Amino acid sequence: MKDVRISDRLTDSAVCLVADEGDMDMHLERLLKQHRQLDAEAKRILEINPKSALVERLALRVGQEGASDQLGEFAWLLLDQARILEGEPLPDPSAFARRLSKLLEKDWRVAA
Repeated sequence: MKDVRISDRLTDSAVCLVADEGDMDMHLERLLKQHRQLDAEAKRILEINPKSALVERLALRVGQEGASDQLGEFAWLLLDQARILEGEPLPDPSAFARRLSKLLEKDWRVAA
């Protein structure tokens, strides 16, 4: 990532990846890579929608006891979500699957 910024244009999504001003368009970059005309990948900007229910809920956890590790995992999941939305491959699909499984297991546990 090149930067993380608050977005004022996102309405439904919690996150998205964008090219910085002056950087190559992400779709053009993908096309050039497919045709082996480009090797390097530009760093992107992760935009976050502060009005997203998910982001608001995560913000409430900041500073709470034991939240740091969990918020770090959520940050990686949000970054991977932005990559998926842009049609980008995940650099570590097994880590994504592990994080997602861990989250789903936690939310689906039934108190005994």
